[in-house]
Amino acid sequence: MAPVICEPYPVRAVTLWQPYASAVAALGKNIENRGWSPGNYRGLILIHAGKATDRAALQHVPQDLTLPRSAVVAIARITGAHTDCAGQCSPWADQDSTWHWELSRAVQLPTPVTPVTGRQRIWVPDDTLRRRVAAALPPDAACLAAHLRKEPGACTVGAVAHGADATTPAPAKETAPCPCTPTR
Repeated sequence: MAPVICEPYPVRAVTLWQPYASAVAALGKNIENRGWSPGNYRGLILIHAGKATDRAALQHVPQDLTLPRSAVVAIARITGAHTDCAGQCSPWADQDSTWHWELSRAVQLPTPVTPVTGRQRIWVPDDTLRRRVAAALPPDAACLAAHLRKEPGACTVGAVAHGADATTPAPAKETAPCPCTPTR
């Protein structure tokens, strides 16, 4: 059995070709098609737009969609992954892909964070990049920004504290769960 991610502030990143990165950020793309599983990781993921473009996919997105490159364009959550929907789980699902990563609660950065060099597979962003992304988030994403900066107790949105043990319940301040609370 794979080990469970148990960092107090887990955040990962994935590099996507354009227009897919911008589609996650701006068009509600809720499935990332991959030939491999995200493993046991469930939680926040920075959406990094790499240098490459899938030219054939450009015909399926609005012509005025901004396509930054070498930039973090959004932050989302991986909430699950599956192999069994035959492309029927979302309009974004490619039935030829082995894995469909479920993405939710994407927050587009008003100004992409550049320049950022991507990597293959899921990668761990360093603290400098995390702080840069936190600074670029919109004002209504203060909880996500606090999570990226690794600030315990700075989240005032949900029912889970971000202390040394991110799974310890705290008194609920609102009914909505914190969008950055790790699921594992």
